[in-house]
Amino acid sequence: MIGKVSIHLQYDNEASLDYMEIRTIDRIPSNSPIAACVDNIALFDSLSKISGLTLPAKIDFILSIMCENGSLILNYDQRTFTLAKNCIMVLRPGHVVNSYQASADFRGHCIMVSSDYLGDTLPSMSRILPCMVSVMDHPVIKLSDEEAQNQLELYNILRKKAYDSGDRPFRTETVGSMLKALFFETLGLYSEHSSDKNVGKIRRKDAILYDFIQYVERDFRTERSVGYYAEKLCVSPKHLSAMVKEASGRTAGDWIDSYVIMEAKIMLRNTGMTVQEISTKLNFANQSFFGKYFKHLVGMSPKDYRAFVPE
Repeated sequence: MIGKVSIHLQYDNEASLDYMEIRTIDRIPSNSPIAACVDNIALFDSLSKISGLTLPAKIDFILSIMCENGSLILNYDQRTFTLAKNCIMVLRPGHVVNSYQASADFRGHCIMVSSDYLGDTLPSMSRILPCMVSVMDHPVIKLSDEEAQNQLELYNILRKKAYDSGDRPFRTETVGSMLKALFFETLGLYSEHSSDKNVGKIRRKDAILYDFIQYVERDFRTERSVGYYAEKLCVSPKHLSAMVKEASGRTAGDWIDSYVIMEAKIMLRNTGMTVQEISTKLNFANQSFFGKYFKHLVGMSPKDYRAFVPE
């Protein structure tokens, strides 16, 4: 995926910047020591690698932390959580991380994934959104030894594939598949461990996001207007955008665009349809408009994408 370049990482040597200003971290720069070869993913097992990061900071990515030994105290959004051995925590986009403190014997690992990347990798978000709400309410769960071992095995495979510098075909697709496996494994654990914690309670913003995604999955091939979906949900476009952004970390327009682009990519790569036919199938006024839309979001024309061979 060719992501939007918007880096807002602040380190201690940038002394001219205000320490208390809340910075937004929405992408892992490729020159960061924790960046993987695959864009928008970072995995690391040493907190020293991020010790220079200035807090507080707002995260606009999915963050998963697992404690393998010792303990880790994390404060975000004025809430404090302690992770002990075999505990895992998942944070969705939009949280403000204020501080963290690790015990002397702490050992663990973290996974950062761009919400754009994850949204493009996972199918049918409407199926998993109810469970994601429970992650918001109960971000920390305690795993059994067997569950923790399964998590570590998947993480180690993902890490090996993500940081492999070899020029192998389909490496990006392999990493995406491994990430998907780890995501669903973790989501399943949250579903099991949170079954007795009133997960049926859904906030207004999460209910709107859920209904919005259902409509988008049904109608994105013909409707790309936020106003269309707002009318379906009986809210204003401004209110819909605000609720979707707060609940998911992505704007309503971003969600719509991601579905359209993923469908266009699939048709470009896996069908013999012409660009004109794809443009018509996705309800664009003409091929030229579709080409400009695609290039703006992907970074290359539909024709170049079809000919492009990923590294």
